Amino acid sequence: LKSTARHTLGPWPRIAMLRCKSSYADLCPISEVKLVGNSLVAWPMALKSCRRLPHPLRESKPFLRDKIVCKESNSHVGNVQNNLAIGSYAGKHVALFRATDTVLDCGQGTIIDFPSWKALRDMLGSTKAEVALNVKMLLRLAGEAEEEVAAGLAEEVGGLVKSEIEEKPETNGGAATRMAAEGGAAKKPRLVKSEMDPDAWLATELGDYPNAIRLVSDSSSDEYGRLVEEASTATLIAYDAQWSPDFDEGTDNPIALLQLAFPMSGNTYVLQLPLLGNAVPSQVRALLERKGVTVIGFAANEMDVHKFEITGVRINRGDLVDVQPWCEAEMGENNSVKQGWRVGLKRAAACVLDFEMDKTSTVASSNWEREELTTAQVEYAAMDVWVALRLYQRLAPVYKP
Repeated sequence: LKSTARHTLGPWPRIAMLRCKSSYADLCPISEVKLVGNSLVAWPMALKSCRRLPHPLRESKPFLRDKIVCKESNSHVGNVQNNLAIGSYAGKHVALFRATDTVLDCGQGTIIDFPSWKALRDMLGSTKAEVALNVKMLLRLAGEAEEEVAAGLAEEVGGLVKSEIEEKPETNGGAATRMAAEGGAAKKPRLVKSEMDPDAWLATELGDYPNAIRLVSDSSSDEYGRLVEEASTATLIAYDAQWSPDFDEGTDNPIALLQLAFPMSGNTYVLQLPLLGNAVPSQVRALLERKGVTVIGFAANEMDVHKFEITGVRINRGDLVDVQPWCEAEMGENNSVKQGWRVGLKRAAACVLDFEMDKTSTVASSNWEREELTTAQVEYAAMDVWVALRLYQRLAPVYKP
């Protein structure tokens, strides 16, 4: 897992700021944020350029209050909730920011993009419950990573990006523009890589529901961009897939709907392949085919492998993990399996996770190739892959070879 520092080539803002990754809009001054546990938090009054909307899970999860949405991009950049019980934040509503949708702008041309806030804590090497961030600290991390790249201990990721700041109105009386005009040299890119244990996420239990469900039906959409970014650095992914029934002899339909789940971000993606040129995005295909990447599925059998192949993806079978047999062993159903009975996902979720899935038959048997999927279809598809990932997390410490 990697965290990258990106540098702009033009003038930069003078105020260190947490920003929306999509629009680069101000979210919160870095001086107002703290690393609490493995979360990046701030008082809600410090928020900028944001809207607070009632969280859709507020009724079922009382600790969740509001979604924090960037006004410019409409991206879900965090939540306001009251489940922290550490230090000055104990028992109070605080803003928690999502690492996948935000970046840390140090205000000196250095923008650091962490895959998770745990990666930030690992780089800091701090065991303090609360860590106040500052520019000097973040620039030190970027500098250390650059030294590791030079020494061959880490690899450089990505490259220069066009300055998004140049497209924004001048602030601070045009001071940034004057700085550039007076010959301020652009800094070379420093790219930070966090060397993390790929199984570290197993220690923190995933929630009943994913952090986000993203429908990907357009290669020019923000959701597509986020998917590509996550796929480029992932080392483990869960999948599920839907295709039209092969009713007639001789028919062999490719995958129409591909669902993916990433453990570090907690994001799920539902890909409508017919609207993406009937092809799996190249970065996702590379991830699924890459040796050493763990690919998780429930009932991940030869039919799945074949359907991937006719859809243009050759999954590395050596890294494919089917959690269905693990569930059956955990539930004591080995004798039933010998008699030809297999445990389904709904029952496995109930017995292993104590989680009741909504497996409405009308949704399960619906047309997955339709251009306009219903909200129920998208949520149904996302929950299938999310539960498969949770089953892996629960059972891997016992059943993983």
